[in-house]
Amino acid sequence: MRFEAEDWDEVVATLKRADEVVLACHVNPDGDAVGSLLAASLGLRKLGKKTFPTWPGMNADLLPGYEFLPGTDSLVPPADVPKEVGTFLALDCGGGDRLGELQEVMKTADVVINIDHHPGNDNFGELNVVVEDASSTAELVAYLLKDLEVEIDQAIATCLYTGIFTDTGSFQYVNSSPETLRLAADLLEAGVDKTAIAQAVLENAPFGFLKLVARVLGRAQLFESARFVYSVVTHEDLKVTGVKSEETDQLIDLLRSTRDADVAALFKEQGNGEYRASLRSKGPVSVGTIARERGGGGHELAAGFTTTDVDQTVREIVAELSSG
Repeated sequence: MRFEAEDWDEVVATLKRADEVVLACHVNPDGDAVGSLLAASLGLRKLGKKTFPTWPGMNADLLPGYEFLPGTDSLVPPADVPKEVGTFLALDCGGGDRLGELQEVMKTADVVINIDHHPGNDNFGELNVVVEDASSTAELVAYLLKDLEVEIDQAIATCLYTGIFTDTGSFQYVNSSPETLRLAADLLEAGVDKTAIAQAVLENAPFGFLKLVARVLGRAQLFESARFVYSVVTHEDLKVTGVKSEETDQLIDLLRSTRDADVAALFKEQGNGEYRASLRSKGPVSVGTIARERGGGGHELAAGFTTTDVDQTVREIVAELSSG
């Protein structure tokens, strides 16, 4: 048993017995979700398993910045996943609702395995390995593959390293433990090209992104007493600059870079009057708590939720931060 996760050994045994596995990560996946998904799929295939890696809403275009990952040619659209499965492996999902239309597939499974590191995970699997102090789901997958006696080759290592690299903020966040860095070193020894990954993830924006930065940062507002900064991305911004919504993730990091704020929020217009809020904290404020209070989720220093009223939400957050 690793990480004091009670179901760890049974998860390993279940995956060893499985012939076919449907693997899914959360909707609108980030680097950790995609990296964990592909690493687990490649590893299980080395054991002779048939795998169906997917995520809700997936189409033919992989998220920008992750096209280089090994195993992308094996991705399966949700519509092509078997409708009845023996083993369903959910990765990086804080709750079953993060699986979208794939929840219906999950309900047919003989066994559901839930591997995650998000606080507030509702343990929706029959078997759950939820380790909140792990740097990433990719870190958990790395040790699961080792216990499955899978050789971590360059392809798998590249996927794992990408997951860890992105979820630790390029090893800047407090979740970059000594154990995490030792694992990253092992992955580098397996042949990972860390420079190529950093460039693909961090320096892959289209030229229009620079125009988008000017628009979004130009309307940023700072509440000095609450040490809170926020801005908004509209559909009009994306239309004018030609940037896709999934290419805007770095904007929140630019907002949080000011020394005058400890908490940053970016509201992205979604349609139907909704805005997706991304939150970041430099500590000690828990944006995970702020998000969960509003029906969202995430980590203590990075979280998100959905709102229909940006102004009201901003007033609430400012009041909460000011009173705290």
